[in-house]
Order: sequence, then C-alpha cells, then structure tokens
Amino acid sequence: MLKILSLFLAVALWFAVGGEERIETTLSVPLEIVNLDPQLMITSEVPSGLQLRLAGPRSIIRALTQSRLVHSVDLAGAKPGRLSLPFGPASFNLPRGVTILRVHPNPLSLTIVETAVRTLPLQPVLAGTPPEGYEVKAVDLRPSFVSVKGPVEELQDLKVLATLPIDVSTLTGPATLVTDLDVKNLHLTLTNPVPLLAEVTVVEKTIRRTLSGLPVAAQPLPARLAPSQVTVILEGPYREVKDLKAADLLAVVDTSGLKPGQHRLAVKVELPPRLKLLKVTPATVAVQVRRPS
Repeated sequence: MLKILSLFLAVALWFAVGGEERIETTLSVPLEIVNLDPQLMITSEVPSGLQLRLAGPRSIIRALTQSRLVHSVDLAGAKPGRLSLPFGPASFNLPRGVTILRVHPNPLSLTIVETAVRTLPLQPVLAGTPPEGYEVKAVDLRPSFVSVKGPVEELQDLKVLATLPIDVSTLTGPATLVTDLDVKNLHLTLTNPVPLLAEVTVVEKTIRRTLSGLPVAAQPLPARLAPSQVTVILEGPYREVKDLKAADLLAVVDTSGLKPGQHRLAVKVELPPRLKLLKVTPATVAVQVRRPS
C-alpha cells in the first residue's frame, strides 16, 4: 500500500508541476574559483557571478530565486596559459523541469600565470603642497619594505613600489597618514597585509630677507654717524620674516666711554629670538662724538 501511495503522490505531483505555468527569469549565481595551485594566479578579470536565463514551472523558479546558489569552478591541475571553460546544461545542478536557455559569460576565459614573491622598497608619492610658508621636510614610510606576490613577468623588472598619492595640501605640522600601494594595472598582493603608514614631517619654511635703510642709533652718548643707515641680511621662520620691516629692527653703535673725536664702531643689530643675522653692510660706521658745550 505504501508503494502504491508513493506512486500516486509522485504521479499527482508530476501532473501538478507539468500543468503549472512556465516562466522565464534571469538568475545571478555567484562564482567561486577553487583548488588553484598556490604558485599560480589568475590575471584576467573574473566575473563575480554567472547570469543564467532559466525557464521552468513558476513555483520551482520562485524557489530558485530565493535560494543561495553558488557555482564552483575547479581549477585543480590547471597550467599557466589561456583557459576556456564552456558551460552546458550539465554544468549546473538544477531541479528537474528547469531548462537553461542561456549562460553569460559562456565560455569563461581565464588567463593563468606563474607567480613569484619579492621584497621591494616603498617610495612615497605626494599630492599637492603644504599651505604657504610650510614645506615637507621628510616622509618616512612604515614599513619601508614590503613583500608582494604577483606574476613573474610583472615582478622581474620592478625596483620600487610607489604609494598612492599622499595629500599634504592641508598639513602645517607632523602627521601620520594611512596610505596603500599604487599597483595600477599590476596584479600584486601583499604576502603579509599590514597598514602602510606615512610619517610626514611638515615644518615652517626658513627664508632670507634683505632689508635696506635700517637707521643706526648711537647709545648712550649722542654722536654723528656716517653712514647713518645700514643694510642687513637675516634669516628666520617664514611668518616672522615675510612681513618684517626695517622699522621693526634696532641697529646701534655703543658710544659709552668714548672721548670726543672720530671713531669707527661696529654696528650691532638687535633681532627677535628666532631670527639670525647673516650680514650687515657696512659692518662699521664712522662716529663723531662732539665735545660737551
């Protein structure tokens, strides 16, 4: 009786499905590559999934669209070169009654190459320039060397690996920025993925300026000076030197203890703490100390 009942249910189900409305739909099936030799890699673009055009009973198609299908491509034994994998009806395990009308892409074309591992130095690439008055003093990468895996042909001529552009256009001081490798069209991966950090040292520029017409004063005794003005060359931080004027500085000759008459004295220039005096022209001036009346 159980066998007869089972047969009856199977026949009833067959008639129910066979008489059900048939529909068509496109199903995206994720694609995974398995069992590829670790010494090989795929350099061609691999689609994330296959597009299957299916036809079948409405209930079965609806169940398929709600299921999590994955299609695996087994590359065990694959060799370097161009590989073409055609897909036919037998390539997919689908319920009875479902027909595959089209598969895209079909065939699946893969380029397989031999790989190598190399350790190469990193080279920082900067984008932009710091704000006015600042400059990049140094860029240190951590780590400074990395090991990468990739196609033998791509690695054999490489001397260094560049980073992605590091934006320094807003920096006015030291900063540590996260960056990455700029592999462009290369097929390289880090053998030991680690964050790439760029320690960028940005400092205020040091500039030089020449100021002419700086008045020279005699202190503490009054005296007649010739010449009474000098030219100075000084050096210091950009913001302090850029807008400096001759009137902001004080040049003096020390007349203390001098007897009346002609003298020649060195000119001393008083500067703010962070400025450095490079030259005074003339370095000495003639000093005429008058007799007291």
